[in-house]
Amino acid sequence: MVDGSRDVDVEKLISFSKDLVQFLKDDKDVGFLKQCLEQSNAVQLQCLSEYQTLQTSIQDYEAKINMCKQRIAEAQSEAAGDAEIDTMQKELEQKLQREQLLREELR
Repeated sequence: MVDGSRDVDVEKLISFSKDLVQFLKDDKDVGFLKQCLEQSNAVQLQCLSEYQTLQTSIQDYEAKINMCKQRIAEAQSEAAGDAEIDTMQKELEQKLQREQLLREELR
């Protein structure tokens, strides 16, 4: 008991193989395939070159972004330090005013 649909697939495969052999016998077709392969390789090399260029650009931008983040953190740290200095300066002024008031009261 042989499956009939399977025989048809094998027959189609044999027919396709014969067509392919006939196609490859023609020098024009082989030349065309070689030309297509060469063009494909050229396109692949161009794509690889552009990919590498883009990869380098991405790395450069990531480095710049990281530098900006570092500068932001430093600026925030300095701003926090400046705010702390301002707070301490105000506390010192308040203490000096209290001290002056106490001295005036003692007189």
